[in-house]
Order: sequence, then C-alpha cells, then structure tokens
Amino acid sequence: MTALVSVATFTDPRLTAGIDADKNPTQAVAHWMRRDIVRGVFAPLERLKVEQLTQFYGVGHSPVREAILLVSARGLIEHEHNKGYRVAGMSLADYNDLIDIYQRTYQLALQMAVERGGEAWEERVVLALHRSLKVSKVMTDGDPEARELWQQAYKSLHEEILSGCGSPILMGVVGNLGDRAERYVNLHADLATDRARDSHAEHRVIVEAIVSGDADRLHALLDSFFEGGEPMRATIRRNLAELDQPKRGRGSVRSVRGRRPATAA
Repeated sequence: MTALVSVATFTDPRLTAGIDADKNPTQAVAHWMRRDIVRGVFAPLERLKVEQLTQFYGVGHSPVREAILLVSARGLIEHEHNKGYRVAGMSLADYNDLIDIYQRTYQLALQMAVERGGEAWEERVVLALHRSLKVSKVMTDGDPEARELWQQAYKSLHEEILSGCGSPILMGVVGNLGDRAERYVNLHADLATDRARDSHAEHRVIVEAIVSGDADRLHALLDSFFEGGEPMRATIRRNLAELDQPKRGRGSVRSVRGRRPATAA
C-alpha cells in the first residue's frame, strides 16, 4: 500500500453519510476499497490479502471477501487462478479504450436524458449544481479529505445530469468507467492545465442549457467540456507510454501503513 490514508479515516459527515460498518460492513468496505483503489492507496497490481485488509479496515474476513467480489465487478480488481486477487493493472491501451468508450456512453446517456428527463430531473440537476458550487475544487496535491469532497460533488452532479436517461444499467456502466478514468487521473496526470479550469463556471452553463431545453447547445458544451480535458489526458498518455509495466514487480502487498480507520473496532 502507498502512504496515502484510507477514505475510511475521513470524518466529514458529507463523506460518511450512509456508511455504517456496524450495520452493513460489506457495503462499507466495498465503498472504502473502491475509493482507495481509485485514489491510489492500493498500487496497480498490488496483491489484496484478506488478512491484511481485515486489519486495515477493522472488519471481519467475510465482509472483506464479499467486498472484493463487489469491487471486482467494477473493473478495479483482477483475479488470477490459484493466486488470488490483485489491483487492476494500468496501460496506455486500456486507457485509450476506456476514454473512448466512456465518452461514447456518457453522450448516449446524456442524449437519453434529454429525451426522457422532465421537470423533476431538471430540478434535481439544479439542486446538485447548487450543492457542488459550495465545494471548493481541490487537486491531488491538496488535503486528501477536501479532495474527496470535491470528487464527490463533481461525480454527484454528473450522475444527476445523466440520471434523466432512466436506465440503471447504463448509469452503472458509465459510473464504473468514470471510476476507472478517475484512477488514471489520480495516478498518472499532470494537473497543471486542469488546475486553471473553472469547473464551476463550466458546470453552470451546462446546467443552464439543460434547464433551457437547448439540446444542441448542451451537446456542444459537453463536447467542449471533454475537449478541455485533453491536455491533461495527453500527460496521462505520455506517462503511461513511459511505464514499463512488465518489468514492475508483481509482489505481495507490503506491510499495511497509514492510520487505522476511525470506525475500526
């Protein structure tokens, strides 16, 4: 594991709402593990050993095993026959494929949302925007808990924008791809260009287009939104191209480090 602290140690009520390790330890660990992998607490190809994870998260063996299976279904954990589980690897080919399909499925969900969403959807989007505007944008070199708050606000707004599509299947696909894309940003991006972007302003005009019912402008704004991230994605591609992954060891998880989760027994 890296020196990054787990999301299980975060105490802000906005991050802990709905997460109760006593009542539903499996769901709690699945959430923590998913976010920890996306944030880089667990390194690519790192072995995930149940005994160490039970100590790290302060829960029993069964919830950890079940959580590993849940997170595996999201494409963040890989299983090797007779070797157990490890964090999914990362590569340039995977990233290019991921971004292509993510943008295509996002645009599909958006188109369906425009067609199916009504006033109730528009109201939810406006509320999500209002909430997101209260959260400051924080980069990966900032306070970890503040960064997680920003990521949650960002993701919640985009999830609400797409929720009008009315398809749980499509929302699940886009959400899983989004987690994987975020992981590449956290581990391999140079965020200098993203730091200068006014994300609040970009989100505001997108929501205005939704409320006004201007579908053409909405799609144009989303195209521009994706294009604005291309300089950052270029840095990810350069870093991945330099990554000699076959020569990187695939050893076991190193000794657990970092603070013990606040909810640990």
